[in-house]
Amino acid sequence: MRKKFMMNCLISSILLATSTGFAAADASQDLQISGSILFHYRIQRDEQYPQGAPDITRNGFKTLFLLNMDQKLNENFALYARATYEAFSSRYGNFGTDNYVDRNYHGAIDEYGLKYNHAGYTYKLGLQSLTLGGGLVYDNGYIGKHSLPYALTMDGKVGKIDVNVVAAQTNYQGSLENDKFYAVQGSYAMKDKASVGAMIVHADYGKDTTNAYMGGRSSVNYYSVYGSYPLSDKLTISAEYLLSSMKKDNQAHIAQLSYSTDSKNTFGLGYYRVEDQTSINDYNAGCMTTSPNTNTKGYLVSFKHKFDKNVSWSVSDFHYDKINSSSSNGASTNRNRFGTTLAIAF
Repeated sequence: MRKKFMMNCLISSILLATSTGFAAADASQDLQISGSILFHYRIQRDEQYPQGAPDITRNGFKTLFLLNMDQKLNENFALYARATYEAFSSRYGNFGTDNYVDRNYHGAIDEYGLKYNHAGYTYKLGLQSLTLGGGLVYDNGYIGKHSLPYALTMDGKVGKIDVNVVAAQTNYQGSLENDKFYAVQGSYAMKDKASVGAMIVHADYGKDTTNAYMGGRSSVNYYSVYGSYPLSDKLTISAEYLLSSMKKDNQAHIAQLSYSTDSKNTFGLGYYRVEDQTSINDYNAGCMTTSPNTNTKGYLVSFKHKFDKNVSWSVSDFHYDKINSSSSNGASTNRNRFGTTLAIAF
């Protein structure tokens, strides 16, 4: 019922905005299209693999296509949508960010809704990708029919602070009970290009997610502070610390250095420790973050080269060890993952 109510609100808002747009004869009807194509190759080695093999190495190639569309209706209203397509050279589950349920999934329109701008604030209603805090608790880089939540978000400034408010509900299939989460976060940009932010999230998990990942606890709070600081013109450090209201395995931190030799080449180095109950969970996928897996500690090394403003090549090496021998939703193996990506934006 809640899902149907939210969809009815979205459809009614879109119809209202559309009629308003047609009524304004002098309004610009611009359609903006952007996107990217990514070609990614990965080699992944897992130690102590749980499915009968002490060590296993897998590799594969992925092609990912993203198309973003933004249709301006008038000076205040716009429609947005995203189409995605993903193809794999091999069917190995940890390789992709495809639809959680159907691993044969290739394409969908998985993000759509209405945007409204007024008095310096932007409101979005619909399926949308979100990042909370520095990304440890929730950084939805996933694609697919059930990956993105229905959400109402607001972005704007309160004084000198950039504020983001989120009310969201997951978009599960079939008879699964959806989860809900609410967030308030703010960041402040300083004169020396440093920034600092803080976030609080409250999650109310449905029975399916609660039973699968949360050990019977359905209501959880997450808090974090995050920021970045330029140590020099070329070297920047960024970090985040997160705490959840779970009784154990409830802390996470990450620190990363970024060094740019020039405008085209950037090196990265990071270390992190992320305990088991420190990210928002999803019944289909577990931890809803593209940041490091929970129940792990390790390091990340990366290099990125920009050929021009639209074409870049990157390479990364990611190694972690599990913290606890078993976990509710985090890693169950030690892992090393090497990957390289060619990205073309348009």
